[in-house]
Amino acid sequence: MRTRFIVSSSRRAGFSLIEVALAIGIFLVTVLALVGLLGPTLQSVDEVEKTDEVSSIVNTLNAFLQSSPDIALVSSKFDSIYNAVADGGEATVYIYRWYEDSVDDQGSPIIKLEVGFASGESGSVGANSIVNVPASNPADFSKAAGTIYRAVLTPSSVLNSIYRSASRNANEVYDLEGDLATYLEGSFAVEVRIFAEDPPGPSASGAYPATDLAALKDLEPIFTYNTAVVR
Repeated sequence: MRTRFIVSSSRRAGFSLIEVALAIGIFLVTVLALVGLLGPTLQSVDEVEKTDEVSSIVNTLNAFLQSSPDIALVSSKFDSIYNAVADGGEATVYIYRWYEDSVDDQGSPIIKLEVGFASGESGSVGANSIVNVPASNPADFSKAAGTIYRAVLTPSSVLNSIYRSASRNANEVYDLEGDLATYLEGSFAVEVRIFAEDPPGPSASGAYPATDLAALKDLEPIFTYNTAVVR
């Protein structure tokens, strides 16, 4: 009779301490690498969003300056914008989104776009092109839904030198020399500096701060470009 011997092993399969430590080390290195990539990725997304926002503001501003029917109901659009810049050394246009005092069918707030010149320039560009005007327009800076953009128009460096100062003044902008009657060019080249400002809040009272070139020269605009208003 043959006897069978069954050999059983008391050893259990598993990971050694060295293997566990190595696996944890590889895992931590991978996590750190992913975290390192996350920062630049989020920064890139943020930069793309900012670029898209600036592009939208520029397109809105250019469309307003070139084709708004509200500018200059008496004289031409070109004459009005030229005079606005000439009168105060600059002309300011505000662009912002605001909450309407109502909701849509889904109960969500209605947000609209407001574009217009600063109130002090009504004598040049006409009342209908002033921001938050006419009275039937319920837009107001205190209802702003996010950033308020201040676009400051001044004579451009590419403007014919006979119509501007030879160098920038103390406020870091060129002076426009000569009135509209002596300006013979077919277009008016302007430098546009766009500043992003925080809204005053719903409890704000009083007028929104006027443009101060002396103060703006020390601030960094989010974007600067040159454009031209055609006669």
